Amino acid sequence: MKLHHILPALLLCAAVPASAAYDSPLREQAIQAFWWGDFAALEQQNAVLRQPGHISSDGTQEIEWFRIGVDKVIHQEAKDQEAYLQELEKLTLQWTKEHPQSALAHVLYAKVLVAHAWAYRGGGFVKDVPPAAWKDFETYLQRATQYLLDHGEVALSDSYGHDALLTIAKATSWDDKQLWDIINDGLKRNPEDASLYFTALTAVLPKWGGDVRRLDKFIRKAAEQTKAQFGTGMYSRLYSLAAEQEFGHALFQTSHVDWPTMKQSYEDMLARYPSDGRRNRYAYMACLAKDKPTLLTQLDLLGDKVAPDSWGANPQRSLEGCQRWAREG
Repeated sequence: MKLHHILPALLLCAAVPASAAYDSPLREQAIQAFWWGDFAALEQQNAVLRQPGHISSDGTQEIEWFRIGVDKVIHQEAKDQEAYLQELEKLTLQWTKEHPQSALAHVLYAKVLVAHAWAYRGGGFVKDVPPAAWKDFETYLQRATQYLLDHGEVALSDSYGHDALLTIAKATSWDDKQLWDIINDGLKRNPEDASLYFTALTAVLPKWGGDVRRLDKFIRKAAEQTKAQFGTGMYSRLYSLAAEQEFGHALFQTSHVDWPTMKQSYEDMLARYPSDGRRNRYAYMACLAKDKPTLLTQLDLLGDKVAPDSWGANPQRSLEGCQRWAREG
């Protein structure tokens, strides 16, 4: 069974264009393999990337790009989202039958169930969810959770299974102990899978039932737990994601982030994993923190490599505003 054979009439875009611009070829490879129903290619790519040492020059685990590609297909916009997800369920369930010892097959099926749940709920405020949709939302989440647990011996042999569990956590009010148990068990399978921290972060954001104190505690613990590899780098990476997902330009006014700690965190990451994208983000955070000397230093170091896409919501205007402020006396 191949998606490109059974689903073109359901999609707003009839195929995934090979020429689309992605941040990594790994993402495009995963998209194409999934789209063409090439499970063997997906399995091989996952098997290779989960091995130690697959870390890009900017400190990103390469397997994250594979997972982003997979998610792109699962969350593909369709004319008939219900029909699309039903076909994806059939396809991935078929893969679990054909490859019962494949963790990836079981995880993909569970992830489609989770996507189906969110298709009922939507990503908006609780008040905007149709009352009848709540039951389907909860049913699909329960199915996904139970499936992962029932097939845990295989599914949870890969940290991708733990990542799938953590995507469920934001809607199920799991406590911090449960989150950390899942993270740490996943790290036993893949000690380099830093994406587990990023996935778990969502569950402790205020908009999903967390609070700023709980968020700060989580980020500090994650930074401590990863300091051998990143120094204090995980602090800035996670708070940057928190800004992207919730706090925006008000990060320093509405969260417990500490600028000196964040500043040192960026220095640690850039010393280990030089990245123009991260330096742009560092400059943006310096602007939000009202640290003009650091902003000027980073802009000077970037030179013509200043890139608006790292400068938050309405990025071009954010960048222009920060540059204008930096030039003021």
